[in-house]
Amino acid sequence: MWISFFRILVTILMVVQLSTIHGQKELAQKVSRLEAQAAKGRGVIELDSTTFDEVMATPRNYSIVVLFTAISPEFQCVPCKNFDPEYRMVAAGWSKLPTKSLFFGVLDFKLGQAVFQKFGMNSAPSALFFPMGSGQNDRYDFGKSGFQAEAFASWLSARLGVQLKVQRPFDAVAVSLNVLAVLSVLVAAHYMYNRAGKVIRSKYLWASMSLFTIFVMISGHMWNQIRHPPYTMPSRDGRPSFIAAGFQTQFGLETQVVAVIYAVLCGAIVSLFSSIPRIDDPAKQRFAVWVWMAIMSIMFSILLQFFRLKNPAYPYRLLF
Repeated sequence: MWISFFRILVTILMVVQLSTIHGQKELAQKVSRLEAQAAKGRGVIELDSTTFDEVMATPRNYSIVVLFTAISPEFQCVPCKNFDPEYRMVAAGWSKLPTKSLFFGVLDFKLGQAVFQKFGMNSAPSALFFPMGSGQNDRYDFGKSGFQAEAFASWLSARLGVQLKVQRPFDAVAVSLNVLAVLSVLVAAHYMYNRAGKVIRSKYLWASMSLFTIFVMISGHMWNQIRHPPYTMPSRDGRPSFIAAGFQTQFGLETQVVAVIYAVLCGAIVSLFSSIPRIDDPAKQRFAVWVWMAIMSIMFSILLQFFRLKNPAYPYRLLF
């Protein structure tokens, strides 16, 4: 009896061990296929609905980050096109490291609509990090961190515990153009100082330059330089949108429009206090006052309407 029980126990242990060995062999083959696909795509694995499920299937002894994008021309996703080379740059940098515990995947909406619906994706791009095993995925916040490769690599490094550096290729054309631009400015400045000294020393010129800098900065230009938001974003109906919802983010075109509004308002106030008092004809002076007051009212109304578009709960308005 004991001999029979021992034989059964040994048989069960052998079956479990063979099953474990078979599972480890299949996982090793799966990782080898992924490594080959990543090497073929310079660190990036192109996915569709079927291959996504295969890559995500457990057991999984690797992590994977997937870029959900809509790079196809019919979608006209400008942020997708802007972030795609940055994402591939990070993937190429990771592929040079000896460790293979992370893979980079790209899933286009055209090839993976079912996966987009499964994860509730209603906008693109979106990057999800799936840790090793079956842990909770983590989403990259484009509005907070921006679209640059360095910010995305830093986000990944914090989750992997491995420092991931981005090496941008040397852009000889851009460097040459920058050097040429600097030399051109120096030559022009030297020429203007010798030939147009009065213009350079004009208080109106420096006042205009100062005002331009103020308008650019108060409209959010420095925030754009830090966060690198998209210039525009397609709305749900496919038309381009230049006003970002909420007060925590903005688009590049949005800041330019706001800067123009501030400039027009400033110009109206300066004209009311400096130019109009110099008009001798009372009728013309009165007409000019009404014109600039109307411009100020309209521009203030547009500015308040901007606030209402960013936050529908904003309670104030002027003309409309």
